[in-house]
Amino acid sequence: MTQPANNNPVVLAGVFVLVVAFVLGIGQLSRPRLVTGHALAGSRQAPAQSTEPSTPVRPRAVYRLADHPFLVTPVSLPQVTCALPQFGVSDQQLAAYYAAGVQCLNAAWSPQLTSANMPFEKPSLDASPELKDGPCGAAPESDHAVAYYCGRNRTIYMPTSRLRENGGGDAPATHLATLAHEYGHHVQALTGLLRAADLKITDAGEKTPAGLEMSRRLELQANCFAGMFLTSASGRGSVTSNLARQAQEDFQYAIEEKPENNAHGTAANQAQWATTGFKSNSTKACNTFAAPAQQVA
Repeated sequence: MTQPANNNPVVLAGVFVLVVAFVLGIGQLSRPRLVTGHALAGSRQAPAQSTEPSTPVRPRAVYRLADHPFLVTPVSLPQVTCALPQFGVSDQQLAAYYAAGVQCLNAAWSPQLTSANMPFEKPSLDASPELKDGPCGAAPESDHAVAYYCGRNRTIYMPTSRLRENGGGDAPATHLATLAHEYGHHVQALTGLLRAADLKITDAGEKTPAGLEMSRRLELQANCFAGMFLTSASGRGSVTSNLARQAQEDFQYAIEEKPENNAHGTAANQAQWATTGFKSNSTKACNTFAAPAQQVA
């Protein structure tokens, strides 16, 4: 950043814009469902754009939304084979499950980002038992989120204690869906979508109708990207067809928020966008920024 963080209003706003990632159930309606995380942009200032038209010679992020080249030109994920360890709910077992999941997500997304001339870097994973404060600010309270993505340090936070007790229980499909969604925010960060959307939210105001709608478009796209990954891994390696289907269907267990706080979208829309990604395996189909308002309500 060209300004100190404590003086830069964009960074300050990005830190406090808690764009709620989504609400996942643990497969049973009788169990609690908590918000699974945030996508905090707080990342890197958009580089100055050259005034001379030219073809980029190296990968770079593009700070656009509905007309983003990654969304205008369809990109599909290749079939990938995940080697996940046996699922278990101890801190060590969950951390190992998440780490292997991130490796498989890297294998799915890396070649497609590269072929689209987008930058790629592996995200960091923090799978500590407890959620800690980080570059994007204070860790959200346990009743507000159980996982989140921070764009400032490109890190997926998957605290094993919260996810075990409130986020996924003993249902591996929910843990996999949560991880795939948070990775979707990493894809948004790499392409420039996360920063572009965050600036719109900051300009409009986090709790304004326009700001909330942009938050929903961002979050619902992460659901769609998660669906793309789940179908690319379905039926191969550790991700059986049944596990992939259960993870895709898990998005339907979303808490309905009050209109003044609706940053997720309805349960129906959350499920629909995950299904869209799962069935289409196309970034163009995941263009929530071009979707009619009722599809991101």
